[in-house]
Amino acid sequence: MQPRIEQPQRRRRAPQQIDLFAGGPRNAIGNMPAWSTLPTEIQAALTSLIIRLILEHADARRIGSMAETDLDL
Repeated sequence: MQPRIEQPQRRRRAPQQIDLFAGGPRNAIGNMPAWSTLPTEIQAALTSLIIRLILEHADARRIGSMAETDLDL
């Protein structure tokens, strides 16, 4: 039997996340304005859209997982 050769483990970098609510534009991406500089109406509209996107995504995943369990019957 041949000896087992262990592969060196690669370190993964931690994912980076954009902080939408950061006070200053110190880490701005492109021409993206700081959240605090957006008008209140725009902040409310974007928040509503983000919430809707998250809820629709969660609903789609739930429906998908329900369809997978139905196949097992």
